[in-house]
Amino acid sequence: MPDHAHYLKNVLRKGEGDILRVFNGSDGEYLARIEELNKKNGIIALTEQTREQPSVNTALNIYFSPIKKQRMDFLIEKAVELGVSGLYPIIMNRTENRKFNMDRTSAQIIEASEQCERLNLPKLHEPQKLCNVIGQGKALHICMERDLDSKPISSYSYKDGVSFMIGPEGGFDDDEIRQILASDNINLVDLGSYILRAETAVIACLSYAKYSEL
Repeated sequence: MPDHAHYLKNVLRKGEGDILRVFNGSDGEYLARIEELNKKNGIIALTEQTREQPSVNTALNIYFSPIKKQRMDFLIEKAVELGVSGLYPIIMNRTENRKFNMDRTSAQIIEASEQCERLNLPKLHEPQKLCNVIGQGKALHICMERDLDSKPISSYSYKDGVSFMIGPEGGFDDDEIRQILASDNINLVDLGSYILRAETAVIACLSYAKYSEL
């Protein structure tokens, strides 16, 4: 890929004969020698496997309302570091960023995986409308602030995986709340006494689900 070739050649200052660690998200990690490298592409030769591809035992999914650029970057980076399996951008009535850039976010996922040495890439799904997701009857843990029926995040078990939904800035509007409350397979989650930003809520949910079952 041109972006990877540029990064290796001009940022990392790599050249022919240098050794890299490489992965493709499905076959583990390998040491590789650069055979050729130019502005647009390169050729590498695999030498030995250094890590086998890890198995994914439980799914940790996040359904989220796209937010502003820098905060969106932070959300994606930290979700990848905390082991998210699936990222589902959901367009809601108060969604700030309605022009979600799939290509840019996919590149961020790869970069974040490289930085934290994660070998299995999360799957990024196409944006959907909230009504379509709720209407599918999927099992969702929805973070709902100021709702009397919400239970603390510690009330649930996450050993078999979980799908969290985080609302937009300003929260779900009244119509969306009515849709949610009328749906099956919905658990309302309380993240505490403070109102969290969307990206903070993602970190809180994934951290608790990931580490509470250790």
